[in-house]
Amino acid sequence: MVESNVNSNKPTPTRTKEHLRRPKEPILIIEDKKENQVLLDAICKRIGMETDIAEDGKIALEMAAKRPYSLYLVDLMMPVLDGKSFIQERKKLEPSAVFIVQTAIDQTEEIIEVMKLGVYDYLLKPLHVEIVSDRLEKALEYVYLKRMEFLLIDEESKELKSQLEWLNYKESHRKTNEINSELHSILNLKTTLMQGSGLGAMSTIIDSIQQIKVDKGNDYSINKEFWDLLYENHEHNMAMMSGLDLAVDIIQNPTNLVRSKSEHLLELLPSLVETFKDEIAERELKVNLPVVKQSVYLDLDIEAMKVAIHEVFTNGLKYSKKKSHFDVFVTFVDGYFCLSAKNNIIEDEYAKQLTQVEKKLVEPFYRIHPPVESFYSKEKFSLGLGLTMVDFILHRHNGMFFIRNAIDHTTEVKADCIIAEIFLPIKNEKETNHE
Repeated sequence: MVESNVNSNKPTPTRTKEHLRRPKEPILIIEDKKENQVLLDAICKRIGMETDIAEDGKIALEMAAKRPYSLYLVDLMMPVLDGKSFIQERKKLEPSAVFIVQTAIDQTEEIIEVMKLGVYDYLLKPLHVEIVSDRLEKALEYVYLKRMEFLLIDEESKELKSQLEWLNYKESHRKTNEINSELHSILNLKTTLMQGSGLGAMSTIIDSIQQIKVDKGNDYSINKEFWDLLYENHEHNMAMMSGLDLAVDIIQNPTNLVRSKSEHLLELLPSLVETFKDEIAERELKVNLPVVKQSVYLDLDIEAMKVAIHEVFTNGLKYSKKKSHFDVFVTFVDGYFCLSAKNNIIEDEYAKQLTQVEKKLVEPFYRIHPPVESFYSKEKFSLGLGLTMVDFILHRHNGMFFIRNAIDHTTEVKADCIIAEIFLPIKNEKETNHE
């Protein structure tokens, strides 16, 4: 019995940009009742997904052996080979397969047994069109993210080896007294700014005011627009000074590493995203945070890592393509906990120049986009110090920071993107903490 009817002859809608995040493969509907086959097929086409239909689990296994499917929509009660048996057999050959099951039994014990099979979700009969559509949309997004995670693990294993070479090169060129050297550079920069050098914009504005000011005896009269511009520039300069102060503090103060569970680090992410809610809304971005079941131990200075992740988010969000996704992933690679952030590149003349020159560079990342003024109030660092400080913080954590240009192969249309990766060594709970 079905609660609602959907016209199966309705034309398949044109895929939107959102649908580009979906897998290309069709959904395999495994259902013995004709009316449910028709309904489920129509719902899938309604959300822009193609389907194949199998009348029982045995036929479904044969079909799955011949072509890949994005996910399996499985009825539990079927002749020849039931849904549970199909799931168990398919998992042997495709451990990462995603299943949604249908059942008419609304009992806690039955639902628990179903979920123990390792299925993504379940649907209760009679089927509701809107509920089925919503569950399928979420499942397809889950498939996309899961595949992205597998791709990242594979890429990161390869990238880790090649970028370790870059890290070794960089380490070999550090000066003997690393901290004093970096601190000395920043203090020199701060002194230079305080003396007025490099404040060209403010000097130009002041020169302009000097030329057009009106002498009124004890007072001068200047145009309101010039004062507003001068004060705005002053705020930018104060933000730069604040960033330099923070950089000095981070370098001068010791890092306090504490053995912590990885979820303590991940708990920072939602509040950090909330910090950028206005910028995210203005750019119409969709932020996807990781859902991680595995917990590991890390040596963390939480406050320092909060600064580092804030900078990675700032860097990614401010250069994200409008109406795109900002994806955050967690992977585990060669004894490291890896937190990755991916953003799609804005397609403009700068991006075209980037593809022409990046192969000439030694470093694994290069950006030639100009500063984004709308983000200055959210930036903790300026003057190009942000990613340098992330690298410094990770070095203090005995970890690594990489940022690289990449191509996103997980969508129907390949897209240029940037992936920033924070690597932290995984620790044992009882292992001695050495700073």
